[in-house]
Amino acid sequence: MSHPIMFAAAKHLTAVERRRTASREDAFRTWGPRSITAASKYARRLLGDAAVTLDWEVLGLLSFEEHLQACASLDTVGGQHLELYFTDQGGTERILLRVSCVSCPSQHVHHVTSLEQLGQLLSQTPAWQSIDPREGDDL
Repeated sequence: MSHPIMFAAAKHLTAVERRRTASREDAFRTWGPRSITAASKYARRLLGDAAVTLDWEVLGLLSFEEHLQACASLDTVGGQHLELYFTDQGGTERILLRVSCVSCPSQHVHHVTSLEQLGQLLSQTPAWQSIDPREGDDL
């Protein structure tokens, strides 16, 4: 006959595995909404109030327990598609500007650190012609 400690250990292991499975299932269900919320909050803190208008979407599924990610499309101008990517991996949040060619595999990714720096990055794209606030001003 097996010792009672063996049954206790097996019962305990089963209970821990059930809790771990339930936790993973909950994390999976809430991963997308958590990614969108984190992207929105970080973008607003980094880029200011205008960031509330960004339409964040869940971007794929990596390790959903600790790696949140989302993207927001900005525009497609002059054959270039502009997107912001948010990632939070292990508590390190980042926003990247991805500029990709619509008709070729070329793409450039830039770390965004402020609204001013995003403006500098955008000034180097074809989109600048339609968003330049100095257009028509006498400087």
